[in-house]
Amino acid sequence: MLNAYLDISNRNTCHYINQTRQIQILRVQTTSNECIERAIFPENDFAFDAPSDAQLEIYTYAIATSVLSDRISCQRLMRR
Repeated sequence: MLNAYLDISNRNTCHYINQTRQIQILRVQTTSNECIERAIFPENDFAFDAPSDAQLEIYTYAIATSVLSDRISCQRLMRR
């Protein structure tokens, strides 16, 4: 998990699954300018801790280029 990199106070566990057939680059962006990136292969999942105001940016990888595909609030990805 990303807890080793991010301050874990006031964090929520979030979960994202790559449901595409492409490699995705995920970037967790917080308001305090913390940023962590991970490559996620098709049908793999990604669990991480982040404040509810953080953003998960999803980039689709295609031959040496990545394109921002989506931006999701981490509040929507919280585990319940």
